[in-house]
Amino acid sequence: MSSNEKTNLFRQGKGSAELSIREASIDDVEVLAAMMREAAEVMVHAGVEQWKPDMFTSDTVRGYFDNRRLFLLTADGQPAGLFTLQDSDPSYWKDLNDDRYLYLHRLTVRPEYRGLDYGGVMLNYAEQEAARQGKLGLRLDCVAHLPTLNAYYQRNGFVFVTERDLNRERGGRYVNLYEKPNGN
Repeated sequence: MSSNEKTNLFRQGKGSAELSIREASIDDVEVLAAMMREAAEVMVHAGVEQWKPDMFTSDTVRGYFDNRRLFLLTADGQPAGLFTLQDSDPSYWKDLNDDRYLYLHRLTVRPEYRGLDYGGVMLNYAEQEAARQGKLGLRLDCVAHLPTLNAYYQRNGFVFVTERDLNRERGGRYVNLYEKPNGN
C-alpha cells in the first residue's frame, strides 16, 4: 500500500462506528467539495460568518492537491469528515511561518456526525502525522469571532500564538493562530 493509500481503522464512540482516515485522491474531489459546501451551507444558515458554499467548487478543491494533502474520514464506509495538511502557510502565519510545523486547514465534520468527537479524532491523526514527518508540531488558524470554536481548539491542547488581521477593512477577517507542539 502506498502512503497515499494508507488507511487507519479504529472504533470510536457512540454506536462504535468503524472509522477510517485515509489520504484522499483526486478521484475524491466531488465528495470533498460537496462536504465543504455542506459545511458552508450549515454555517450560512446559522448566521456564522466563515465559509460560503461558492468557495468550494470542484475546480477549487482540485487545486488543493497542488499544495496540500487532503484526508477523508469515513464512519462505517460513509464520508464523515475531512481536513487538509500543508507544509507551510505564509499567507496566515507571515513572519512566523515555519516549515518545521505542519499546518491544518478545512477541518470539517458532516452535520449527522457532530457531537461524536470526530473532529478530535482527525486532530489526533493530524498531530500523529506531524510527528511521523518529524515536524515540531501542528499549527492552525481559527476565525477570531467564533469563541466556541477557539475554545474547542484550546480544549484540544492548542496554544494561542497571536491574532492576525487579514485585510479586515477590505472584506478579510481576524484570525487567531494556534500551535500544538509534539508530545503535548
